Amino acid sequence: MPVPPTQPVLAMDGVVVRFGGVVALDGVHLEVDPGEVLGVIGPNGAGKTTLFNVACGFVPPTEGRLSFEGADVTGWQPHHLVDHGVARSLQGLGLFDRLSVVDNVLVGGDRHAKKGFLSSLLATPAATRDEAALRERAMEVLERLDIGHRAEETVGSLPYPLRKRVALARALVSEPRLLLLDEPAAGLSESEMSELGDIISGLAGEMSVMLVEHHMDLVMRVCHRLTVLDFGRVIATGSPDQVRNDPAVLEAYLGAAVEETPTKEPNGA
Repeated sequence: MPVPPTQPVLAMDGVVVRFGGVVALDGVHLEVDPGEVLGVIGPNGAGKTTLFNVACGFVPPTEGRLSFEGADVTGWQPHHLVDHGVARSLQGLGLFDRLSVVDNVLVGGDRHAKKGFLSSLLATPAATRDEAALRERAMEVLERLDIGHRAEETVGSLPYPLRKRVALARALVSEPRLLLLDEPAAGLSESEMSELGDIISGLAGEMSVMLVEHHMDLVMRVCHRLTVLDFGRVIATGSPDQVRNDPAVLEAYLGAAVEETPTKEPNGA
């Protein structure tokens, strides 16, 4: 059944996460709508990483509910979420340095594999067709990210910014409905960050994106809405301009960093 257009792709309802006596998230409410880029921002220790790990299935909430396209997925394991259209690109990349670029990307297409392990092992015609289609899609994603010409090179031979693109390609090859990005701009130059912003803006509409990031210029440029965390609580939600001018946000931790960032439309115009 088609998803109603008003139904969030991802929703957190009253999510609490405790690690012993430490409350990392405290009653978090969050929604990612179809086709939007939602940014999650906050200072160190605000709970951004924990929130991302809850969304990925790495950390189960102590209290509260997590839903994906209306279905309760609270406590689901990461591979179950991947099977249902959630892809993630982690700050640590997790690539296989001795494999080629395209082989690393193919790892991300597992949820689309139509044939089982035995068919692949026996190289049946159906499995061969399946693999060819997946490889074609992997090459299309690499071309889109402007690294198709490096497809046969080993990942370990690439500079860090290109390895980050390989990690993003691996997430995109599964054709997700929700893409989770953890600090995608970390380690990038200003020009590389600008190119990343163009890529993320181009994804909007094709899928939903939740972006956890501390680079304010990127966040303000590409995100349609922002959720602001401080000490595990949501202190503001709204458009970049609304958050930019929210007194509680400015007082808490953004201040001059936001005031000095030029306003840009989400599409980079």
